[in-house]
Amino acid sequence: MKIKKICLLIFICFFAVIATGRDDPDAANWNIIALDTARDADYLSNIEKDVILETNKVRTDPKKFAALYIQPRLRYFKGRNYSVPGQITFVTQEGVAAVNACITALNKAKSVGVLRPERGLSLAAKDHANDQSRTGNIGHTGSDRSDSVSRMKRYGSFGGSWASAENISYGSTTGREIVIQLLIDDGVSNRGHRIAIMNGIYTQTGAGYATHPRYRASCTITYTNGYISKDFRTR
Repeated sequence: MKIKKICLLIFICFFAVIATGRDDPDAANWNIIALDTARDADYLSNIEKDVILETNKVRTDPKKFAALYIQPRLRYFKGRNYSVPGQITFVTQEGVAAVNACITALNKAKSVGVLRPERGLSLAAKDHANDQSRTGNIGHTGSDRSDSVSRMKRYGSFGGSWASAENISYGSTTGREIVIQLLIDDGVSNRGHRIAIMNGIYTQTGAGYATHPRYRASCTITYTNGYISKDFRTR
């Protein structure tokens, strides 16, 4: 099998795509009705809805998520190479060490509440994903010099005490792989993406998925609380 070596930048970590979707074969393991809070959000694509579903799975039962979806990945490593038969082999920075660290962290993590989608947060995320789809840039600063908070404020406002975060995944093309990539956080010393996903202070989320000229795909995900979307429809 031809090995495609990938230079990992900042928070970028690639893992082979394993098919997933809303017809989840593991649905019997989860209360999908309670977790699939974005199902009726007509402003989200199926991949964006799946990102929120998979996020809610790990937030509510991190130990189960690790056992079902992360532990099995260990068998596909040879050194730093991650290779699922019949798929492209990816070169990681840390190999199984990052995966094992993720499993350990999730086994110790407490359950936190589900995230509910907000239209304004998703529009902010889509702005950034679409911007990077055009420019090929990476990172959290837009080509217009916007940051995550200024993008969120385009489409809504914050009330009371609030906090926010933004994660960006590059290369993964399914909701589950996007979430797993951010949870493992290969090459990111502080595991900041995992911390954001598992932070119980956040109650709201948005997701924006787009193609990327350098890394095939990107997904921007916003997290916050106390956010009120403006009264308008998707552009």
